[in-house]
Amino acid sequence: MKHLLPTMTALTMTILLLSGCDEELPSRDHIPLLKHQVYRLQEAVKTQNRAAIDSLLSPEVFDYGQNSDSLLSFVYGPQGTFAFEHFADCDIAYTSDKARVDCYIMDSTSESDRPVVFTFVYRHDLWLVKRFEVGRPQSDST
Repeated sequence: MKHLLPTMTALTMTILLLSGCDEELPSRDHIPLLKHQVYRLQEAVKTQNRAAIDSLLSPEVFDYGQNSDSLLSFVYGPQGTFAFEHFADCDIAYTSDKARVDCYIMDSTSESDRPVVFTFVYRHDLWLVKRFEVGRPQSDST
């Protein structure tokens, strides 16, 4: 009986560990796809091409009261005077059907003081923007 308890405990732990491995890790193939979508979004915003921006937005973006016009206003500011150059220092975290992309909205001076978070959803083999919001500045860990 003394040896049965450790054996049963080890067997139970093994079963629990193996049952937790059923969830499949998301494919690393999604990383370049997400990077490409951020690039496409960046270029559409840079040229202020509403049709191109709309093609990258999920219909769910409307649930947040957002659209191509609100994204352009968000990036260029209410006066439309911000000299947008690109999205920089993008960190991507994702699952098989959702992604969070933390970036900075950059101008030609490369001041990285305007953080933005894009939430993407994976629908019909495409990563589309579900919403965007002001991000939290990343702290330097020195």
